[in-house]
Amino acid sequence: MKQTDPLAELRDIHLPDAISWWPLAPGWWLLIIIGLAAIAYICAMLLKGYRERLYRRQALLRLHQIQNYEQQQQLTALFELLKQVAASAYPQRHFASLAPRDFVHFLQNSCKTPIFKHSPDHWEALLYSDRQPPEQLLEQLLSDAKLWIKQHPRSARLEYKPAC
Repeated sequence: MKQTDPLAELRDIHLPDAISWWPLAPGWWLLIIIGLAAIAYICAMLLKGYRERLYRRQALLRLHQIQNYEQQQQLTALFELLKQVAASAYPQRHFASLAPRDFVHFLQNSCKTPIFKHSPDHWEALLYSDRQPPEQLLEQLLSDAKLWIKQHPRSARLEYKPAC
């Protein structure tokens, strides 16, 4: 009987192959698809909001141009601009067709910040008169218009109650 050394029959330890990162497991594919869909949705919503605010940016540019007009032209152009913005912001509500006094009431009630509180009650007389409105009044109206253009609510959030 020959005695053999049991340790001689042992072999070296072989390590398994390294785990590859590719191909990905199905869970990672699902996570990638959900992540890409979320990124696409967020980009679409940001682009939609950017496009929806285009009329505001254009109105603010126009308001800046109006400040260079003569005083009497400023008031008329400002009123026209505000009506155009109202028509763009609320196309189904037809606020632009309101009389000047009612339109100013709409502007006052459609902004969270108090605006046009120092505006005169005789808008028609100021708009169609040959005399020039006071410069301080024009400056206040321009700043109130800028504030309204920036802050008026979207159509879905508008809570307007017409004057009696």
